[in-house]
Amino acid sequence: MSSSAVETSNKNRGGGNKDGGTGTEASGQPGKGGNRHQLVQRLLDSSASLPAFINDLLTTQAVTVAGTEAAGFLLERNGEQVALRPIAHIRPDESAPEVRAQALAAFQDLIKPCVEQGRDGAIEVSPTGQDGAEAQYCLITLLRADGDVVGVSAVVTRCMNVDRAKQRLMSMQLVAGYFDLFTLRRNSDQARMIAQSHQHVLQLATSVATAEGFTSAAMNLCNELASRAHATRVSLGWLKGKSIKIVALSHTEEFDKKQELIVMLQKVMEECMDQEAMVQYDPNGKGTDNVTRDAAALSRTQGGHIVLSLPLRRKAEVVGVVTLEFLPQQKVGPQVASGLAIAVDLLAPQLYDRYQNDRYLITKIGLSAKHVGEATIGPKHMIAKLVAVLVIGLVAFTVLYSPMYRVSAPFQFVPLSRFTMVAPADGEIAELAKVTDAVTKKERKIKPGDPVTKGQILIKFDTHELELQRAEAEAARAEALAKADQARGEDKQAEARQALHQAEAAEAKAAQLTLQIEQVTIRSPIDGVWLLKDLEDRVGSRVRQGDELCVVGQPDLLKVEMSVPERDIQQVKVGQKTWIATNSLPGDKYEAVVERIIPMSNPDPKAADNTFKVYCTVKDKAATWRPGMSGEGRIEIEEKPLWWILSHRLVDFVKLKVWY
Repeated sequence: MSSSAVETSNKNRGGGNKDGGTGTEASGQPGKGGNRHQLVQRLLDSSASLPAFINDLLTTQAVTVAGTEAAGFLLERNGEQVALRPIAHIRPDESAPEVRAQALAAFQDLIKPCVEQGRDGAIEVSPTGQDGAEAQYCLITLLRADGDVVGVSAVVTRCMNVDRAKQRLMSMQLVAGYFDLFTLRRNSDQARMIAQSHQHVLQLATSVATAEGFTSAAMNLCNELASRAHATRVSLGWLKGKSIKIVALSHTEEFDKKQELIVMLQKVMEECMDQEAMVQYDPNGKGTDNVTRDAAALSRTQGGHIVLSLPLRRKAEVVGVVTLEFLPQQKVGPQVASGLAIAVDLLAPQLYDRYQNDRYLITKIGLSAKHVGEATIGPKHMIAKLVAVLVIGLVAFTVLYSPMYRVSAPFQFVPLSRFTMVAPADGEIAELAKVTDAVTKKERKIKPGDPVTKGQILIKFDTHELELQRAEAEAARAEALAKADQARGEDKQAEARQALHQAEAAEAKAAQLTLQIEQVTIRSPIDGVWLLKDLEDRVGSRVRQGDELCVVGQPDLLKVEMSVPERDIQQVKVGQKTWIATNSLPGDKYEAVVERIIPMSNPDPKAADNTFKVYCTVKDKAATWRPGMSGEGRIEIEEKPLWWILSHRLVDFVKLKVWY
């Protein structure tokens, strides 16, 4: 729409003649809420909510210009985007929600150009009918607060022409002036409430400041709060140790701390202290959303009182709680509760100072001694002096103190006797050794952890083909010997010698096949334990020559295999004392001795440094150790100054980077 939106017409855009509706607040016909005098009185009521005021303003405008339909919107800004939120809709018929939503959408289309231009407008929505019906116009007024557009009212009315529509628009603009008056009165009420709140805070601060001692200050605060907040009772609890103790009640000089009411008040205060937030219980359901179980119990015993608990903070720590009780018919709104919370937060440091000054004599003597010490050393730059003393002491300690320097490295246990069995040839695993299960007492195939004896057959390969070949060789030998005997009987010496050579060749081949059959039968070389590789699921599968099949070792005879980084290996020597601790039992330390250093490094692609294998023997072995267990070992090198221990890594790094 152009800048002359006030005069231009927008035909067929929807409006008064279209059925529409919304789920927002709706009233009946424009004059139905009462006469104009009553509408004006409601417009002058600054205590009304903004939606109610907009609805009354819209009703008054509709009555003034004889409107047929009206709608009010609030502007919601999100950066440069502006949205119109429906807040009131007046339509004389009982339309369905879908129809009312369509009508509101049509209103929004008509209003947007006026909002963009920042001008009121009279927009034609339907021309004069052939039957002589007057044209319909949408009269739009922008509602401003502090010069900014915050709302829009729109009324559809019938007029003879655009000039008449502009005259009615002026009447709506006059009524819209009530919005300025409403905002001014609301701002004035807020300023008055703020000033009144400040006055209350000053009065409360004066009551605390003029009191002598902590108890008197707490009593004055309770009395003053009860008087100014119109509370039936105000109690103040103070944190002593880990629990809250009641120290003052309004209009009560003395009270029994074991009284049931005092105990309930302390529970209410502890409930507030645990949550570190304001706790309000209202039987009418207008309290806070946090836990109010103890507050509700107190309210029931007191006849349905409203209970409000406010934490007292000093440097973000809760040091006490103030609990106020109000009659059920009294209104304690969020603004009142927030004002009281701010007031007690401002007074909490004063009460804390009073509490500190009212402590026992022995405590005061200790504080006096502290002040005398500060005065003796000097009142100025105390922190700087303390820091200087600490730095000097730290430097002296690092220079003079020489602890044992240790090289740390990971380790794992490896057996002293360890044999790896590999496949002697390509073949198929035919059978595994059988053992008796210790639990089920049934025979099963051998598994890791089962004991073995020296010479015990562990794995048998499929030798059926070899045995057939051996049988063929033995048959060939027998046949050759028979031919030799026959040739000698016929005095055929040459044929006899040839047959004997064939018999010898067949015998050699049979012996070779027997040796091959023996080789593919794997036996245990020592008395020990089957350590690695469960081959039960590989029976019947083929393996290649050299494939690792199992590991047999003696788990009771272990040694420590440490992986020492390259940067530390130069300092490690045979015979140095070592301490080890396993990952499973880090609290148990065992002494060991460096026995052997492997001079060849082990490059590790996952690590940033090469490592060297260092083997150590342990003096006292633990029964719980098993091969493969890991941990950390520390080799004692020699005593070094603490400054050297802390800095030598950095010094070595710098030397490596800056050498030339």
